[in-house]
Amino acid sequence: ILNSGIKIYTYMDKDAQNSLQNRIDNGGYYKNEDQMVGSTIVDSQTGALVAISGGRNYKDVVERNQATDAHPTGSTLKPFLAYGPAIDNMQWATNHSIQDESAYNIDGATFRNYDQQSHGTVSIYDALRQSFNIPALKTWQQVKSQAGNNAPTDFAKKVGLEYENTDIGPSEVLGGSSSEFSPTQLASAYASFANGGTYNKAHSIKKVVEANGNTIEFDFTSHKAMNDYTAYMITEILKGTFEAYGSAYGNKVDGVNMAAKTGTGTYGAETYQQYNLPDSAAKDVWISGFTPKYTMSVWMGFSEVKQYGQNSFVGSSEQKYPQLLFRDVMSDISPRDGSDFTRPDSVAGSGKSLYVAKSPDGNTTSNFTESSNGTNSGSSSNNSRNGNNGQNLSNGNGNNNLQQSNNNNSNNNGNGIFGNLFGR
Repeated sequence: ILNSGIKIYTYMDKDAQNSLQNRIDNGGYYKNEDQMVGSTIVDSQTGALVAISGGRNYKDVVERNQATDAHPTGSTLKPFLAYGPAIDNMQWATNHSIQDESAYNIDGATFRNYDQQSHGTVSIYDALRQSFNIPALKTWQQVKSQAGNNAPTDFAKKVGLEYENTDIGPSEVLGGSSSEFSPTQLASAYASFANGGTYNKAHSIKKVVEANGNTIEFDFTSHKAMNDYTAYMITEILKGTFEAYGSAYGNKVDGVNMAAKTGTGTYGAETYQQYNLPDSAAKDVWISGFTPKYTMSVWMGFSEVKQYGQNSFVGSSEQKYPQLLFRDVMSDISPRDGSDFTRPDSVAGSGKSLYVAKSPDGNTTSNFTESSNGTNSGSSSNNSRNGNNGQNLSNGNGNNNLQQSNNNNSNNNGNGIFGNLFGR
């Protein structure tokens, strides 16, 4: 090709690509040499691939591209399997209230929040930006009950996150064994929120000009994935991730309007016991976020526990590393022009209390007050508890410890232990 006279035109942004790879190679965001990274940046409005890194010093690595390989996603799927479908199908307001609990059972499976605490009555605004597990599971249940059993996976499919088995169990909402996607897939999915609800599959080649002058244009997948009010309301919630008590607090870029969701995945229970790993040990850590101009997804993690198990995970403080990379690259490439996400006419309200203009959420309360831990107090809405197969899951110190229950859920990985646990 180099000597054929063919010219290939791509959407790559040289400055963004250099920033991403230089930061990954030289930023010091890692616990040790075994920790891997993959990241993708797309244009928020078009889905064009502007930068991608398959790993540290990637030019020397040929066997795997961590930006296109699938990894356990942790809580990064909550907007797609729970809250997005709830707003899109049931027109929930952002201050729709849910009763949190310290423990929650679904068909014999026990789930807990990352801090093992109940936070009382919370709005979905605070539940998502602070990444509480129980409200997400209750939301997922209610979506299945009111909008249809496959409504969560139907919503995810529209943004390129497709499941072989559409009748997923509750663990998938928190990033189960079937919820493995790549940074490139998540970047495209999150860009759908940034641009008002249109999914544009990541694409890199603009055109090819042959030696004879013939030009070949390239198409890409693009379609409306959700209502504009869903995209905007989820975006406003995820902007709160960077505010006090949010899961990425302290890592916002000044002068740039940005939104994001974090995620954490861990090893299975047998691995924790075999290597005596601490409860806070994380295998996979994520951030997927966006500005009006760029959407970026970052995964960091390990492929396996080595004999020196203590070097094959990150602890609580080290789980911020993807957020630091996201912050630094976005700081390098983002214009500080004050541009914000376009608010559609379909959205009414203000602040934490946004609702669909023509069909306000009947369960919304207006008497929320901020509590000391950043959550809201108010009236609780009713939540269905329809049965779903699952695994026993409990969180500790930012991560979850899991034991499999006796069931035939497709989330099981076939070896008697569910492979991944999920935190904030």
